[in-house]
Amino acid sequence: MDVGAEEELTVQLTEQNGSGQSGAATFTALGGGRTRIVLDLGNPPRVPQPAHVHSGSCDDLGDPLVALTSLEDGRSETEAKTTLERLARGDLVIHAHKSAAEYDVSVACAPIEREGDDIGY
Repeated sequence: MDVGAEEELTVQLTEQNGSGQSGAATFTALGGGRTRIVLDLGNPPRVPQPAHVHSGSCDDLGDPLVALTSLEDGRSETEAKTTLERLARGDLVIHAHKSAAEYDVSVACAPIEREGDDIGY
């Protein structure tokens, strides 16, 4: 990548719990310790969907570390106060919930890591 070019990482979210929702999250380094996170999921419901960056794995979510703007019509865009480097260390996931009312139901998730990263577990 060229020096000075915007650094970007895209991960593919897979559906969970038969939601029929999958899509992509794009992380763009903005500088100054900030990252733009754009989340797009297909087959959206008619209600907003909470989304977060969590510690842990898609099968065993940890605490939410970065609250994202709720998905509306399958799309969310958030400017997070964290670096892309921190987000892509391999110990975090991006995750969407079915709705505020059904917060415990996961609909899509993906590990946040660079392709080819071997994080050893």
